[in-house]
Amino acid sequence: MPQNTYQSTDTTCQSTHTATCHKPHKDVQRHSYHTPRFYQPALTPKDSIEGSAWEVIYNHISYFHKVDLAYVELGCAVLWIESSDILPVLTRLKSLGYETLSEMSAIDKLALDKDESGADKSSGQFELFYQLHALNSSFKDKRRIRIKCAINEVEQVDSIHSLFSLALWSEREVYDMFGIRFRNHPNLSRLLMPRDWVGHPLLRSYPLQGDEYASWYEVDKIFGKEYREVIGAEQRDSARIDENEVRNFARIDELGEQSDPLYIEASKSLFVRNISKEKKEILSKRK
Repeated sequence: MPQNTYQSTDTTCQSTHTATCHKPHKDVQRHSYHTPRFYQPALTPKDSIEGSAWEVIYNHISYFHKVDLAYVELGCAVLWIESSDILPVLTRLKSLGYETLSEMSAIDKLALDKDESGADKSSGQFELFYQLHALNSSFKDKRRIRIKCAINEVEQVDSIHSLFSLALWSEREVYDMFGIRFRNHPNLSRLLMPRDWVGHPLLRSYPLQGDEYASWYEVDKIFGKEYREVIGAEQRDSARIDENEVRNFARIDELGEQSDPLYIEASKSLFVRNISKEKKEILSKRK
């Protein structure tokens, strides 16, 4: 196996163990440092719902509605149902004691190939999920249950705002970020993005740094398109470093312009030490 070689300004390190070598810092922000390129994370274990604390709930739901898949994952029961059954299933769960909707959102899996094994019910579609929580003490061993369904790109689902008022906002957020529409919602409009925004930012097909419309939105909105050449496009590169930002915001010795290094809070808080330069001491060794 060829050895990996890393060069710095003063030394050359050759080793088969990359963790012990010096790595150059040039453009390090552009590199994927979280995981190796072909790393496959271990999937969380999915236990059988039979014999669990949720078995009675599952039997009740499956008696009236079709449940495609059911399991227990990380202390939470997960039920996959048909999208047409969302409203009646959640209505039944609320009557059983799951009276709080703690979370609702979606995942874009449109670009994935259809999973023929059936392990991933939403591959090639949107995964829509509802997280319910039971507060009653009798549910202490089965507090959480998650309802999931798969919908295609143009499919609409029933709004559940009549059951949970939180859905008034959550469904607007899902529509804003993914473009999923909910029938009978009283005000299905954007929640986070401007009303005239183009596109849905959490779609995997949406550019990471925004499209042309996003780059010029503020300029076009405030000044007009004729000012594009004058002002320039908005900087959306997360790896870009602006030297002016360091000079403007840094106030620590040689890194920034000379100024009084005292904290403003030093005279107001009992827990902030006065770090006056006159009292600064450079240690020759660790204490």
